[in-house]
Amino acid sequence: MKKALNTDSDNLSANHQKLVDATIESISQRGLSETTIAHVSTLAGVSQGYAHFRFKSKENLLISSLQYLSNEYMDSWSRIFEEENLPALDRLIKIIENDFHSRIASRKKIAVWFSFYSEVKFIPAYQSICQDQDKVYFDQLKKVLEGVIGDNSYKDLDASEISETYLALVDGLWQKILFDRKNYSNEFCKGLVYKYFRSIFPNENILDIK
Repeated sequence: MKKALNTDSDNLSANHQKLVDATIESISQRGLSETTIAHVSTLAGVSQGYAHFRFKSKENLLISSLQYLSNEYMDSWSRIFEEENLPALDRLIKIIENDFHSRIASRKKIAVWFSFYSEVKFIPAYQSICQDQDKVYFDQLKKVLEGVIGDNSYKDLDASEISETYLALVDGLWQKILFDRKNYSNEFCKGLVYKYFRSIFPNENILDIK
């Protein structure tokens, strides 16, 4: 027996997603200030009236788009921790692979992330979403690194310091991907990160990306 089609709710969900996708596209091209509901509606192929009905304001549309990106990232991050017995070093490698995957670290999405982060101190809603994600990310990354250090007796290393360094590397290399894609591909940047970890964990079998 075929499942009954729920056309109204499907269209509602599809139009909502079209508007979020179009907002992300618009921010990557025009920035936050130049993104408008009218422009997003045209880009999405959805009526402006529906967009106003659905989101009420441009700010709500922007927040929904930031939350979507945050959820997408956290979903990809959560999958890394689904396998409970995975060795810490293997989990670290999965984290690096995820952070430089083209689905996560595309130039379009990086541009949008940086647009929102530039406004974090002015908009409490942006700050809440970004800081909540950053705290979860840092805490879990630190635990993974503590596992690598403990498993292999690198007693002089500090997991918090390495976590801070890695996060700074990701931020800096994402900027390079955004502004200098000719010289900084995702694979090249990922290779630089692996070189860094091989320098601090010289006895481990960390992927050799060239």
